[in-house]
Amino acid sequence: MLTLIESTGSKNRATTRSNNVNNTQELAFACGDNNDNDDNENGYFIDRFLVGKSNSLDYSNKWKHEFSERPSACDADLTLQQIKLENAKGNNCALYCRSFIQKLLYELGNFVQENKFKVLLFITILFSICCYGLKFVRVQTDIVKLWVDNGGRLDEELTFLTRVQESSTKYPNETLRENGLGGQYQVIVIQTARYEGENILSKEALLEHVTILQQIAQFQVEFAGVNWTLSDICFKPPLPDVEKGSFASNYLSIIEKILPCIWITPIDCFWEGSKAIGPHPRIDLSSLGFIRNFLSSLPSEDWLSWMNMNPKAIVDELHSIFSLNNLHSSFVRADIGKGYLDRWCIDPLDRNCPKDSPNHFPFCKYLPRFLEYAERNNFNVEIDPMYVRSEEAKKKNKANELSSSHLIASALCLMFFIFSFENVLYIFFSATRCAKYAHFFADWMKNNEDKWLHILNESELPVHPHFGKILQGGCHGFAKGVMLWPQDLIIGGVKTKFDHIELAEALQTVFLVASPSDVYLRFRDNDKTYLKPNLKSSEWSLEMAENIIKAWQRNYTQELYNHEWNFENYGDGAAYEKRRIHPLAATSVSDMLEQFCQFNYRIIFIGYFLMLIYAMQSQMRRNGYMLAIDSYMGLAFAGVVTVTFASVSGLGLATWFGISFNAATTQIVPFLTLGIGVDNVFLLLHNYRRITENVQKNEIGLLMKETGMSVVMASINNILSFLAGTILPIPALRDFCAQSSILLSFNLLAVLTFYPALISCDLLRRKESRREICCCSIVDTDHTDHYHIDVGVKPQLQVILIIFERNSLFDKEGDIDLKPCTLSFFLHNYYIPFLRQKFTKAVILLTCIALFISAIFGIHQASYGLELSDVLPENTAPVAFIRARDRYFSFYPMFAILRGPNIDYAHEQHKIESYRRSIAKSKFVVKGNGLEPSEKYWLGLMRDWLKEIQIKFDEAIVKKQINLTEMITATNYTDSMKHVPQDIKIAISLICSYGDKYNCSERLGKIRLIDESDTINVDGFYNYLTGWYNADKMMYHISQASFFPVPPSHSFLTYSHFVPPAMPLAYSQIPFYLTGLTNTPIIVDMIKDIRAICDEFSKDGLPNFPSGVAFIFWEQYLYLSSYLLRSICIIALAVFFIISIILFNPWAAGIVMIILIMMTVELAGFLGLAGIKMNPISAVTVITAVGIGVEFTAHVVFCFLTSLGTRDQRMCACIDRVFVPVIHGASSTLLGIFMLAFSEFEFVFKYFFVVMSALILIGVINGLILLPVLLSLIGPPCEVIPVDGSNRLAVPPPLKQHTIKRNDSDDSNAGTLGAENVYVYVYFLFFFRNGFVFNFNISWNDFFFYSVALCFSSIHTMVLNQHHGWL
Repeated sequence: MLTLIESTGSKNRATTRSNNVNNTQELAFACGDNNDNDDNENGYFIDRFLVGKSNSLDYSNKWKHEFSERPSACDADLTLQQIKLENAKGNNCALYCRSFIQKLLYELGNFVQENKFKVLLFITILFSICCYGLKFVRVQTDIVKLWVDNGGRLDEELTFLTRVQESSTKYPNETLRENGLGGQYQVIVIQTARYEGENILSKEALLEHVTILQQIAQFQVEFAGVNWTLSDICFKPPLPDVEKGSFASNYLSIIEKILPCIWITPIDCFWEGSKAIGPHPRIDLSSLGFIRNFLSSLPSEDWLSWMNMNPKAIVDELHSIFSLNNLHSSFVRADIGKGYLDRWCIDPLDRNCPKDSPNHFPFCKYLPRFLEYAERNNFNVEIDPMYVRSEEAKKKNKANELSSSHLIASALCLMFFIFSFENVLYIFFSATRCAKYAHFFADWMKNNEDKWLHILNESELPVHPHFGKILQGGCHGFAKGVMLWPQDLIIGGVKTKFDHIELAEALQTVFLVASPSDVYLRFRDNDKTYLKPNLKSSEWSLEMAENIIKAWQRNYTQELYNHEWNFENYGDGAAYEKRRIHPLAATSVSDMLEQFCQFNYRIIFIGYFLMLIYAMQSQMRRNGYMLAIDSYMGLAFAGVVTVTFASVSGLGLATWFGISFNAATTQIVPFLTLGIGVDNVFLLLHNYRRITENVQKNEIGLLMKETGMSVVMASINNILSFLAGTILPIPALRDFCAQSSILLSFNLLAVLTFYPALISCDLLRRKESRREICCCSIVDTDHTDHYHIDVGVKPQLQVILIIFERNSLFDKEGDIDLKPCTLSFFLHNYYIPFLRQKFTKAVILLTCIALFISAIFGIHQASYGLELSDVLPENTAPVAFIRARDRYFSFYPMFAILRGPNIDYAHEQHKIESYRRSIAKSKFVVKGNGLEPSEKYWLGLMRDWLKEIQIKFDEAIVKKQINLTEMITATNYTDSMKHVPQDIKIAISLICSYGDKYNCSERLGKIRLIDESDTINVDGFYNYLTGWYNADKMMYHISQASFFPVPPSHSFLTYSHFVPPAMPLAYSQIPFYLTGLTNTPIIVDMIKDIRAICDEFSKDGLPNFPSGVAFIFWEQYLYLSSYLLRSICIIALAVFFIISIILFNPWAAGIVMIILIMMTVELAGFLGLAGIKMNPISAVTVITAVGIGVEFTAHVVFCFLTSLGTRDQRMCACIDRVFVPVIHGASSTLLGIFMLAFSEFEFVFKYFFVVMSALILIGVINGLILLPVLLSLIGPPCEVIPVDGSNRLAVPPPLKQHTIKRNDSDDSNAGTLGAENVYVYVYFLFFFRNGFVFNFNISWNDFFFYSVALCFSSIHTMVLNQHHGWL
């Protein structure tokens, strides 16, 4: 190092310069030339505020050395002074902008240093007020609200019915029945095989499923002092209309119990399905009273359930006695038939397998053989315990016994006249013997299959069903005509062979749970007290009904989570979890999200503790065994605490703004913002150590001046990147990005105010030479080596030129920084020399190009998708269910919604049918016969009903049951209808009703309800709609039509002439089942296909939209690419403009953009190569990569731009400057997100920890390896270039030694600041520095004094200027 100081006598050897040169050496704030134009005057005005505020006299030689290398970064003001003195030239716009920003930061730093305790108090109070908002935290666990954009098309469709209901004036306070079978009211259980590849279509597995369903049916919870089971809350068809006081009304309680829940289950293919369907408990036949003696179709047992009930025989018999009319018609059309009695038995050896079953085994027939065999082999045949208990019960109940004796006697007498006496005795005693021993016989058959042939022939052996053939194509519910459960919905992992299923790996049952309004209405009526006698009607409410449903669902999931079949014992006595029974309820996901949306304080504490350890260790300096003066462990600790405090405050403010918390908030935000926020702390601490050695006053101002710009630039870009993420139409991610932006803004505020105030407090310790932490220990140090200023006596310029050899570039690093195994040692001895080699640059470029090409290939390989299991906590039962469902079942329900009320249903009948058939043509829709969808819909069922009514009416005319002429001319319709069947009465009422009119004379015999083209009469369409809705309620509910507004109530129990018209439907739905939806691309194709059909019919005048789970959770993928590209473009352009404006160098901003684009492409390529699917969550990380990438690029480019020398020398200088803080920043960010690896959520680990870790690695590679090489080859020129062509720029002379030459004979080599300008300058300096900055807080005396000085200085200046001819 060579320092040349010009002596005071050298002025005599200075050559005389021309007047032109002298004028150009004047400082801009001195005076102007009379030839200056307006632009120069504006420039002088700017110079007055931005130039001449820094004085080189305030800095040490070490700082001047740094200034000589990086003048514009250290002090743009001094750099401009050198330009004004014509010692340098450069980008004036960038330097003015830099000077302005540095001035603001410098003033901010000085203010904080002078008022540190006030700042600490103010920020603490401000942040504390924000923290108070955490008291009002709202945790959002509704998966739909988390996923569906509020106000978007999907949200508008989902809330369409709600908005229509709210706008309706007809039903303002009425609780409407939910008559659709929406997925929000489903309870599902999946049973999987014990091991991979096992065929679950076996007798044992199917019987296990039956057992599970039986157990579920009997799960109960106690609420409001009443026990509630599934039958109380399940969805079931409504009760038929029964006239009060009629004979049938006495049996409503029995009908209510017999009416089954609607389950979608594979065991409906078998008789065993009746075991689960109940009722539970069974109905005692004695409760039927005397009618039992008139029904020969009742089972022989003393109890009644779907296990032994023949519904067709019972209804037919009742219809013959009481004429059930419309109820019988609905029963026939539903094709309930024999119920479950004619279905295959899973186990033909079940004693109760009915006789009508195709594989019924006649135990009673072969019982004599078995008893004979038992006698030959000398083993006892035990009596059935149930038979014994039944006989004991009969003995206790004498009335029953007497009644039975009479019945038996009557039966024996009847049989005696028909059969011989021997046959009568044989039949009677055979039945008794069968009841006593058949159960034991069945058990023996099950346990001794190898001995069957001892008592049976080959043709007599039990027949086991072929499960694959029976289940092929699906199963029918209890109403075979309208209930078909598609195969894809109930059987998973299917492998077919020819006409049957060869193998299946999973069974699924869906329980349809009623809505809260349904349950409320079911138990609301006072005449239904028989259902829940202990339920207090005064306490019964809709809210209570909802709580009961949730309580039962939670109990259901908890019972099955802990089911014994989900655990296996391996001999050591311990139970190991191996789930094969997977339940899910509507409450499962929300409860799990709510549980894991709470802050995991243990993980947060560990993460923050590791960050504290790393920060304190990185800032620790030792002097022997004690901490040194320049050790900043305490400041590192305070920095982490500051960022934490700011993050918590930001969350509080986000709560004030109404932003909800979700899993992303609690699981990601604390760690991500900590990792990013601590980067600025490391940057400040890295420069703080150097600043304290360079100046003796206004240290914090200088620290903020030199470091604040990098902090602000990086932070603003980070904030903008997260703000760009709010463009994605996912509420959960939008809230996450908004919260992150707020937290990063609070971090920036804290780092610019609160943390510098803490540094100011530490500065007091350092100035007193006290050790850190051990503040009582004082170290004697001599700072004269670090802080040396030469000041002459005369106001003459002493130009200090500091010239450094190139090999002394890193001499300023202390010995402690160059110890082996440190970053500085590695940087100076290995990394920088390595980068300077041409071969290294070539290898780096080729390698990065290869990485970029690989990334493009990875993008091509990437796929879209997000499994629901990823957004739930890992190793939980709901996740196990979701994965089982994703693996085995690709089936989803869907509804086509007709959006009224502007649809003319009467005239658009065929268009609605065409709409339904068009959707049915999609390859994704499950079909029944031909192209007909598997599910019937309301308009078709209404047509069927009207056809049946019309046929009966026509038959009545042919059979002359009615006289049309008499009815047309009749004046009293009631009398003429007395002997007419009810179906004919309904037909006449419908034909005569049209609109608000009733006219039989012009319609009977002339108008048909429905013509040959299946067109419902247009005039009476809405009247017929009312009739069908009220007369065929079971079909209406099975159709899942969900009408709104509901047609008016109308009863056909008593004849009424006029059937009122229904209001135009504002909402109705058509059900479909979708299959083959195995992955996201296929689901997206389905959505596009269905949406195209819906849009086509909407344009054609039939407003509609599709609805279903697949549309709710996958619709976003239609626009994800465009949203992603838009967000990236916005943040990229924002970064480009911000850097261009701050640096005033589009060239530098362009290079930053190139690196950021490469980083984004490489990150997206990494997702594809790593098998991480592109979805809204991963899209957030890709978007934020642009902003976070600035951390690795902006600092490097800024240092390169502000350094002097060749491109290669500047590359070395910028790497030397930023390598350590960037590595610390990357390490702290990685450490901050490290704890995300331990999150219970798979999506947190996969989409944030893995992806963010890859982003940091990609950022380091591109920012610290590729970018320096690019800068050394195509980097922008220096902001400042010394006019002498050297690579160093000396500091300008101290301000008090600046001179202005007045004539050629002046022997000073620098202009002195004349009195005429000193007064002006001092006045404006004081006014704008003290008055403007500090709110004009000056005394009137000072104001008067400087005003007088200004007047004298102005007069003096005018005289002098006139004297020299300047005016």
